[in-house]
Amino acid sequence: MITKEKNRGITLISLIVTIIILLILASVSIAMLTGENGIIIQANKAKEQTIISTEKEAIQLMMINKEVTGEEKYKIGEELIDKELANGDRWKIVYVDSTKTIYGTGWNYVEEGIDLENYGETKYKWVINYNTGEVVQLPKEGTSKFQYGDNLAVKDGLILNADPINMSDENSWGDGVTVYGIEEDDGYGWNNTEFKLDGIDDYIEVYPQENINIENGLTFEFYGKTDSISASLLAKTLKNDNNYVNRFRTIWENDGLSYCMSGLDSGSDLSIGDNKMHWIRFDKNIGNLDENDGGYLTLTIDFNNCTVKFFWNGKFIISTICNHDWMLGGEITNSSIPFTIGLMIGGDVYTEQYGKLDIYACRLYNKILTDEEVKNNCEMTVNYHNMLVNQKINN
Repeated sequence: MITKEKNRGITLISLIVTIIILLILASVSIAMLTGENGIIIQANKAKEQTIISTEKEAIQLMMINKEVTGEEKYKIGEELIDKELANGDRWKIVYVDSTKTIYGTGWNYVEEGIDLENYGETKYKWVINYNTGEVVQLPKEGTSKFQYGDNLAVKDGLILNADPINMSDENSWGDGVTVYGIEEDDGYGWNNTEFKLDGIDDYIEVYPQENINIENGLTFEFYGKTDSISASLLAKTLKNDNNYVNRFRTIWENDGLSYCMSGLDSGSDLSIGDNKMHWIRFDKNIGNLDENDGGYLTLTIDFNNCTVKFFWNGKFIISTICNHDWMLGGEITNSSIPFTIGLMIGGDVYTEQYGKLDIYACRLYNKILTDEEVKNNCEMTVNYHNMLVNQKINN
């Protein structure tokens, strides 16, 4: 009798189960290799820690050699100085955003790419303290160095420089600059993020020095906000002088900028095109200085080309060409009459008009900045101001 053997092949179900098991094992293996805590990631972290440790040892060796030999060739890093009034324009600090830590006097800043003896170039950022022997690695992202004038695209030609970098020290704003009206503990003046004028009797006066030539043109920058319906940003003003009607003045009001170069009345024979001019007004829907973040206004005045350009938040908005006599009729180049911020003399009779201002930055140049320079100044100043605000909030 013949018997048939049973089929001993693999069933379809068994095959599917086997494949599923293999896929599970493969996914586990891949996760072990490439996951957040995978072997590859952990190996890279270990490699990075080895590099960090080796670099730290190389720095420490340089510090020891400096202490033993006293030779300057072993001194590394850029010396930092606290941001204090006594340090004037010499201060230099490093700020770490993630920890809100500021490194100043006593520390040296070692950037990436600094050559170390018997090691090569550094791959990380460090601060070191020769007095205590401390060596601290800094994050690659969110670590910034700041120093006086460091947040400016253009440093030369400054007549007035009241910006977030040096605003706490009125004496560093420029020669011939005086602040009036601020009293101790009156809630105005510097408050760690802006300089506040009360709109009652506070203002800034700027006398251009004799060696500063303003015959070619000016650039005025104002970054801040105002609660006033009308606020004088920049004017040529002598207090208690009834000749105020012939003075240059710039006013922000009702979402627009108005300025007058000359006090000539509207019946004057001076004109721009077919229009008799007393005031020029840039009336654009660009934003308000009374909003939470305020705005960044820039005005460039070219006396040679008789051109006035207006920028808002670093962007060019509009320009106009003026009659030359009208442009210079307001004694804007007269060095015996000071510029003022926050004060304008005006009215049918002698009247002092003060503006309530929160100043984040305010600058006056004896030169015409290019569009690119205006843009860069704006970006760098706003970034630093935002850092101050964030630091204040987190403190």
